[in-house]
Amino acid sequence: MRDKLSVFVISHNRASLLDSCLRAVSFADEIIVIDKSSTDGSAVVASRHADRVEIVAWTPTVEETRGFALSLCRHEWIMFLDDDEILSAETGPWLRRALAGTDADILAIPLRHYILGVHDERACYWPEAHHRLFRKGTIEFTSTVHGGTVLRSNRIASVPIESGVCIHHLSHPDVAGFIERTNRYTGQPNRARVSGSEDDLAGFAHARIDYWMQRSDRRDSNGYPSAVALLKATYDIVDRLKTWEEARGLDGAALFRLAQQELSVPNPQRTRVPAGSSRPLPADLSKGVTRTRDE
Repeated sequence: MRDKLSVFVISHNRASLLDSCLRAVSFADEIIVIDKSSTDGSAVVASRHADRVEIVAWTPTVEETRGFALSLCRHEWIMFLDDDEILSAETGPWLRRALAGTDADILAIPLRHYILGVHDERACYWPEAHHRLFRKGTIEFTSTVHGGTVLRSNRIASVPIESGVCIHHLSHPDVAGFIERTNRYTGQPNRARVSGSEDDLAGFAHARIDYWMQRSDRRDSNGYPSAVALLKATYDIVDRLKTWEEARGLDGAALFRLAQQELSVPNPQRTRVPAGSSRPLPADLSKGVTRTRDE
């Protein structure tokens, strides 16, 4: 007899995706949705599928909320997803069989990213797998952005790619969305940061571009894999620049105010000119000036 499975989903303002996300986990014994104060009806969508819906305050990332969601799960096995993630059709049947006999405590599930609306196996993000399914007590959540899971067991297994089991991650529909999320995530003080030399920012930027390009199929240098590699490098570069900025204690707003004070010089006293009249030109400028009839 297999142990039962709880699934929790963190959601904010993705009602259209959330419906597909929750339908795909209908095989679970318990579904919990943590809604971060959505305004688009996500909580209503969640109530159609979930056993429990909790509404909490909005936060800029999911990491702050996962610990709370975990505390609500009642069953031995736990899977966690975001609201832009949809399990493949093969996942439910495969997991029901696997959980009945596995010796592992943690399962790594293949993740298929859709960046700019597309998943392409030539891109640097494939193959990739995340620890998303675990026995209670074998994963701990922290608030560190992109580093918020701590593994408490070394009994880890990977779900084979050929099984068809995967998480479809519909993450970034366009470049603007990628940049918005990059700025939001790298703006969190408690985040996993990209390591690198702080003394050679240009060298770091070139190295990150090379790093992601080398993990891509680059036969088409102007194609999708290269675009994704450059977006990945952009995230790393922005992260490094913000770390550089913090290390130097730079406060651009304060420096702007100081510059404004230095640039704001007193204006000489001027005599107001009544509307409809003209101010006489200084003698040295009046020569050679022709006034129009309207003047």
